[in-house]
Amino acid sequence: RFHVPTCPIPPALRIPPPPLRNMGGVCSNENGGPASDPKEVARNKRVEEEMRAEYKRQEAVHKMLLLGAGESGKSTLFKQMILLYAKDPFPLDEKMNYAPVIFSNVIDSIKILIEQKDNFADEIPFSREEKRYVETILDLDSADDIDPPIANQILQLWRHPGIQKTYENKSKYYITDSAGYYLDRILDIGKGEDYIPTEEHILRSRTRTTGVIERSFDIKGNTFTMFDVGGQRSERKKWIHCFEGVTCVMFVAAISSYDTVLFEDNKKNRLVEALELFEEICNSRWFERTTIVLFLNKKDIFMEKVTKVPLTVCPALKDYVGPKEYLPAVDFIIEEFYAKNQQNKSITIHVTTATDKNNINVVFESVRKSVVEASLANAGLVLHMG
Repeated sequence: RFHVPTCPIPPALRIPPPPLRNMGGVCSNENGGPASDPKEVARNKRVEEEMRAEYKRQEAVHKMLLLGAGESGKSTLFKQMILLYAKDPFPLDEKMNYAPVIFSNVIDSIKILIEQKDNFADEIPFSREEKRYVETILDLDSADDIDPPIANQILQLWRHPGIQKTYENKSKYYITDSAGYYLDRILDIGKGEDYIPTEEHILRSRTRTTGVIERSFDIKGNTFTMFDVGGQRSERKKWIHCFEGVTCVMFVAAISSYDTVLFEDNKKNRLVEALELFEEICNSRWFERTTIVLFLNKKDIFMEKVTKVPLTVCPALKDYVGPKEYLPAVDFIIEEFYAKNQQNKSITIHVTTATDKNNINVVFESVRKSVVEASLANAGLVLHMG
């Protein structure tokens, strides 16, 4: 379990603005009288101007920290920011770097489905030909390329009724959310060395974030430096290195995960973990004056799932008595997150689909305005922006 330190917020590493005063063209000397040396006057004026410029530059930089449990969609949000605001988001060489990641996601997914089939669809056997495909696929390494012959075998297995039934039970074992998306498009992906990932393919690719990934974006005269850190428990000890001077915490929780378990702990419900982690972050003294934005992510998966899987399967949502409908269900989850706020902080909540570029564009524009407004208010420059 990750414990957020309770020590006070360290002083911000910013140069304070020099006081405004009428200097009358002269500076005071060390005895309190006017300094008559023009060179000293000019030097003091230059230093003061440089201090003001540095303070203004630092005020224009907003440090944004992406936090949340593993598999919440943090890294997808991070990649959306790159697509929306980077001048050259994913050049060809960078796109090609994602090809082995996507091949690995596909191979791992179909292997998991084959291995889990005995638990959920043992009564639907493979044909003799399909058994040969199974042997071929299970012999693949995650680092292998997927060429057209392999892609066709994967497609045949993916269409098998037993594999489809196994996939319908995916909440009972670990498999990535992008598995079905990639397997539906396996013929587009399985081109070996000729495969060039699309932006959508890149967005849905899954690698476990380790360490800290940093990227800066210039948006409407402000610089936003965003930090994406690993969400698995083993990675959270590294979070503390990013806590200082944070302007905004963007906490991401996958609401669709209410019936699934953690990758690193198959006894722990993912949404329960997210609620507990949010409580620690939200009430941390490190973030007393920090804007907190909560992204309840994977709305698209949740909307489909909630009509079939009762919310009450999640221990934290066992008191829900509403219908299997999106609006009342998501309202109940929102209230559960609000209840974790013990300091009555102002928290902005957005229900999002991180893979939807238009959705994230609208949401982040709202976040941008809130962050800039809060920064100006904290600096005492404005009370409210229209």
